[in-house]
Amino acid sequence: MANVIEFDCNYPKLCNQARAKLVKVEEVYLLPDSLKYQALVEYDTKKPDGSYLKLKRTTYLLLFFVGDKGIMFSTFRTPSAENMTKFLAKEGSWFEVVVKDGDAQ
Repeated sequence: MANVIEFDCNYPKLCNQARAKLVKVEEVYLLPDSLKYQALVEYDTKKPDGSYLKLKRTTYLLLFFVGDKGIMFSTFRTPSAENMTKFLAKEGSWFEVVVKDGDAQ
């Protein structure tokens, strides 16, 4: 089975890349009102219409990918058992980038 990373819309950060290599996985904690990851959260959660996905202040897996156009992007994922299995042991693996809303990738 192929590795897949899904997104709910065609985020600008994806740059219409169809495949991406997972290069790093970090566990991070987003604190209320913390500026530590503010710029990264804004970049990561900006939607095509200029709005932002709201993240909870909790622990996340922060995934860094390099896409098939050589453009790096990140994504925050909850550290569920499924996501831990899906991503933690797969650094260096290629993933198909799937946008679930049907927009072109």
